[in-house]
Amino acid sequence: MNSQTVTERNAGSANRVAVHAVMLNWNSYDHNAACIRSLQESTYPFSRIVVVDNGSTDGSIERLEQEFRDPQMLFIRNAKNEGFSGGQNIGMRAALEAGADMVFSVNNDTTIDPGCLGLLVEALLRDPGAGIAGPSIMYFGNPETIWQAGGYFSLVRAGVVVPGKGRPVRELPPEVREVSFLTGCAILIRKQVFEKVGMLDTSYFFYGEDLDFDLRVRAAGMRLLFVSGARLWHKIDEVATDRTSPYVLYHLARSTVLIFRRRFGIPYRWYGVAAQWVLYTPFRFWQILKGGAGWKACVAWLKGLVTGMTERLEQ
Repeated sequence: MNSQTVTERNAGSANRVAVHAVMLNWNSYDHNAACIRSLQESTYPFSRIVVVDNGSTDGSIERLEQEFRDPQMLFIRNAKNEGFSGGQNIGMRAALEAGADMVFSVNNDTTIDPGCLGLLVEALLRDPGAGIAGPSIMYFGNPETIWQAGGYFSLVRAGVVVPGKGRPVRELPPEVREVSFLTGCAILIRKQVFEKVGMLDTSYFFYGEDLDFDLRVRAAGMRLLFVSGARLWHKIDEVATDRTSPYVLYHLARSTVLIFRRRFGIPYRWYGVAAQWVLYTPFRFWQILKGGAGWKACVAWLKGLVTGMTERLEQ
């Protein structure tokens, strides 16, 4: 059965799978407005689009509420910035309480292809043992080049590997395949996943929560599916310039170390932590140099590593 048939069958059926989209807003009207419009154009209609505001102060949430006056929309305001995992959890809980069968967790700086959701839903319906499905994600500014296309966690490299990164999207094999990593930038999650493993771990304020979630889902016996035909574009141009601010690097380093401490036993735990110092620190410094972020970004990365090693783990 092709994706168009699934979309047509479900779009006109009272019994179709209810999918709620959840995204965050933090002082980012332009990104959110564009993302919402693309979600509204999905050929497989979203039952609801949930926007969780993380304490914005620029008037963006008021503009979004004014522009998107629609029963399909739900806006939730947090009094403060709850981080990515905390904010998404609030939105996902609201979606589940409202009857969502599946939750589409998506970054606000993305736009989706109209057929994307239908293909993701179809992949999960075809495979009862799968818990999460993710699309091909391309650079918004370079729409035929892959940013994320599923991947795996490498024990040797102590990190995530995305084999298709930087390659033309036309080179992707058409079939759905199992992977061990899907980025939290855009994932479709069955409600049964939350029932088995819970929500995102709020220990990861920013970064790391997606790998942690993937590891927990697989440990619970559920599969992750990469659906190459489902397409989405992310507004990230170059990691060296877009992801080397002191704020980003501090949280990336901290969260990465926390993953090894929380999800792996000794001795691999400390192998992974050591790899961040020995292998990844020179690489991050090269990215900082390339992006021109300066010495403060270097210090932030090192502080993040130390914090991740020394802070008390929440139970």
